[in-house]
Amino acid sequence: MMEKKLQIIISFLVYGVLAFAQSSPYVVGRSGMENGDYHSAIINLSKALENRPSDLDALYYRGLCYFNEKNYDAAKKDFLQLNRQRKAMGSLMLAKIEVRLNHTGLAINYLREHLSSSYKLPEKEILLDPDLMKLEKKEEWKALWQEREWYSSSDRDLQEAVYLASTGNTLDAINILNMLDKKGFKRSQVNQELAIIYSKTGNKKAALESIEKAVASDSRNTTALRYSIEYLAENDEYEKALESAKKLKRLAPDDFDAYFLIARVESRTGNYEDAVETMDTYLELFPANPEAYNQLGEIHFENKKFLNAISSFNKAIELYTGDPVYFFNRGRAYSETRTFKYANQDFSMSLDLDPGNAETWYYKGKVDAALGNKEDACYDFRMAFRYGKYEARDYLDSNCNE
Repeated sequence: MMEKKLQIIISFLVYGVLAFAQSSPYVVGRSGMENGDYHSAIINLSKALENRPSDLDALYYRGLCYFNEKNYDAAKKDFLQLNRQRKAMGSLMLAKIEVRLNHTGLAINYLREHLSSSYKLPEKEILLDPDLMKLEKKEEWKALWQEREWYSSSDRDLQEAVYLASTGNTLDAINILNMLDKKGFKRSQVNQELAIIYSKTGNKKAALESIEKAVASDSRNTTALRYSIEYLAENDEYEKALESAKKLKRLAPDDFDAYFLIARVESRTGNYEDAVETMDTYLELFPANPEAYNQLGEIHFENKKFLNAISSFNKAIELYTGDPVYFFNRGRAYSETRTFKYANQDFSMSLDLDPGNAETWYYKGKVDAALGNKEDACYDFRMAFRYGKYEARDYLDSNCNE
């Protein structure tokens, strides 16, 4: 949705450092939005504004909540206040509101403000917005696009590069983006797009170099910062990733997808308690997310807290029984506590859901061997070997008359 894209563009264009803790009304409000509970979100974002009236992010998101609830009078009030403090920051949403209220002239005026601003979205997104599409047959719409070229040749080149990358034409996309980078055009965004392409094509070094340039070019580009953490972690540069993770915690407490990445980096750098706290905070905001419990379990497991890991995996499985990884992970934790019978049951459940998983067959083989089930263990190791776990050969050679 266009309003979601606009959120990314405008977020943190104004100074706003908020705590990463669940006690922040802003964070609770934003999580309410993610859960579709706009009423709760409005209450908490209003509290955030009481505490900090200059928080334009909270004001923007509260306006968006009102918009999603079709309370257009309240939404207009917030976006007009936003515009008074930051010119044109709320103009696109005001245009969409006026379209819904059948006020064509006002909608066109606000859209003109948006197109003249630094918050301007790509042309394609403007043209495909379901609200703004209702203006297409209006004379005022046609006149607006004839007034001037709202998008420069560099703007169009950037969008062309993004399109080419999406269709797999990476070489042409890279050439265009490198040309734009040399021109100094939107360096942070351009290098972020380059990094994404390089990462997808397996060039980790180039991806990391490009994303570091993106971060250096605009310290407010928290999306690029998140990518930098991801790429550093992929290169096992966890200490550097941790420094960026700390920064992202401060700058983007509502980047909820990043909690998983940040917690993983904290765990890998020996900051176990911080990693647990990060996931606990996430689970206070999103208590019905089984993947979050699974990650918390993996963090406990990685730090040899096996009983805690079992407890977290139990919760993940309670919430969703269809993921073989949850049963596999709990099976490993049971194995570490030498509760082999339960481990065997979990590996069997995992294999029911994913019967071709070599790793699970291998672990089940080890458990059957520990239980003295030699025949079953030989079968398990044969299956592991068949599916590509070649380490199983050692057991087969020594115990199974292979």
